[in-house]
Amino acid sequence: MEAKKMIPGRNPVFEYLQTDAKPEALYLSDSAQGKIVDSIIQAAKKKSVKIIKCDNKTLDEMFAGNHQGVILTAKQTSAGIDLKAVAAKNGVIVLLDQITDPHNTGAIIRSAEALGADGVVMQKVNSSGINETVIKTSAGATAYIDVEIVSNIAQFIDRAKDAGFWVIGTSGEAQKNVRELKDTKPAVIVIGAEGSGMRRLTQEKCDFLAKIPLKGNVSSLNASVAAGITLYEFLC
Repeated sequence: MEAKKMIPGRNPVFEYLQTDAKPEALYLSDSAQGKIVDSIIQAAKKKSVKIIKCDNKTLDEMFAGNHQGVILTAKQTSAGIDLKAVAAKNGVIVLLDQITDPHNTGAIIRSAEALGADGVVMQKVNSSGINETVIKTSAGATAYIDVEIVSNIAQFIDRAKDAGFWVIGTSGEAQKNVRELKDTKPAVIVIGAEGSGMRRLTQEKCDFLAKIPLKGNVSSLNASVAAGITLYEFLC
């Protein structure tokens, strides 16, 4: 059976319907109502998306989280990020190394899309993956930016280097700050987990390490905040 991508929740579904993507079906609870629901139905009809009315039990069986009475399905794409195309435009890709908090993942994806990054990569294990919380926290950004989930981060880094990318890891112990490296492109920017940072093998594969110079008494930043600042330096 062909894998399906599911987008649960009213705001994520509405945002996804504003993109160029072609969803397959909109599953809508019989009891769902309100202005946002009316807007979702209108947007779905405009894109000729099949609308299926059902009860909440059916939606619960489709998605275990809080779907808010609305689930959109689409074909699951597996092509991944076109590394050669991104490299040709001196683009930037964000690589998440063991970011397990879905709020951080969603916030990073939101910043990456808003600032013009060309994709986000994370590993299948030891990561939050893409779930309801990530989609909601990203404010719909998961519908606009390529998110690739890989089996092995080290192998992805090797592929990226073969395509011409520089790999820049973020670390509070780095000698260079992000501003010194902002013109080093195309780049894969690695964001490690809060506290532990990047794994040893990931760090060893980086071409450069960069830090955000801090002036206050606090010695570190939240992972999503650090990602946003770093991406702003590289992309704006």
